[in-house]
Amino acid sequence: MNSRERILRTLNFQSVDRIPLIEWPIRPATMREWIKQGYPEGMDTEHFFDLDPWCVSIPIDTGMQPKFTEETLEVQGPYKIWRDELGAIRKDFINTENPGFVTRSWLSFAVTDRASFLEMKKRYIAADPIRMPAPDKAKAYGKVLQNSAVATHLGIPFLFWQLRDWIGCENLCMMFYDDPLLVHEMMEFLTDFVIETLQNRIDLFPVDMVEFKEDMAYKGAPMISAKMFHEFMFPHYVRLISFLRSHGVKHIYVDCDGYPGELIPEFIEAGVDSMSPVEIAAGNDLLQLRREYPTFGMWGGIDKRVLAMDKRAVYDEVMGKVPQLIEKGGYIPHIDHAIAHNATLENYMYYRELLTRVAYGEPVVQPY
Repeated sequence: MNSRERILRTLNFQSVDRIPLIEWPIRPATMREWIKQGYPEGMDTEHFFDLDPWCVSIPIDTGMQPKFTEETLEVQGPYKIWRDELGAIRKDFINTENPGFVTRSWLSFAVTDRASFLEMKKRYIAADPIRMPAPDKAKAYGKVLQNSAVATHLGIPFLFWQLRDWIGCENLCMMFYDDPLLVHEMMEFLTDFVIETLQNRIDLFPVDMVEFKEDMAYKGAPMISAKMFHEFMFPHYVRLISFLRSHGVKHIYVDCDGYPGELIPEFIEAGVDSMSPVEIAAGNDLLQLRREYPTFGMWGGIDKRVLAMDKRAVYDEVMGKVPQLIEKGGYIPHIDHAIAHNATLENYMYYRELLTRVAYGEPVVQPY
């Protein structure tokens, strides 16, 4: 069974030879520390940790094009005031001590009202040829992917995610109340744009999975209620999911950091198949979620924080949930978001050993 078959069958609650062994990408600050601890510099993590390849990207761009030109506007000691590629004005450190882990400070955003939204729309032209490689190249790539041993994946920055980038999270949450008609207009436009962008392109490729990038939750709760999701977002989820299914997409999942909680039934009703990364620190309990939603797939859910503790903590985290979850199906284990730079290489390698042993049904010895 190849990686493509294994991932899709697992997510469809079908039998597999073993669970997929995939992982969240390792960020630069973490790799910097691991090299100090003996990791062979320059070695590819997929090969070093004996991971399965998890996906090949479908080259259709549904994001902002063109992006804004990044520009430093002012320097204030260790800080710079600058415009990022999404048009936001930010105040950030000039020098980043830990690449991949930064605290960003936003001062203003590109969209503040309907007039600025109409300007933003000019960066979302579905017919722009930059959104896909040249047709001949795209057809050749699609033909090769038909027989790929690796699953194919299309990521779509969708409703909450995209509007948050335009407006800012706090501003967007207030706009749901202060200017709901504009929020409705923006979400309808964005869904129309995504469908139009995909309309004459998606059939050039075999698309196994589509990811809706959202990140609309934090610790203990989503950013918006289920009622608001149903009013503002649900109809567009149904519309886009129907379009994707009609073009042969096999699996649709939502990328939502934090604790989505009451949004999960909305996802399921709209036709979403699974969610990722099921962060434990936010309050997610995978075993409870499996009891509540027995046919909803999950990716991730291994608490990143244990990698900075000891092997006993790692053992308890993995063995306390993974064997039970893989028995029920529909679950792919991996760390529940970016692996922090205080995670030790020794603990991470032990975690990978545990998952591999569980995957192959080999005996697991508890740490001393």
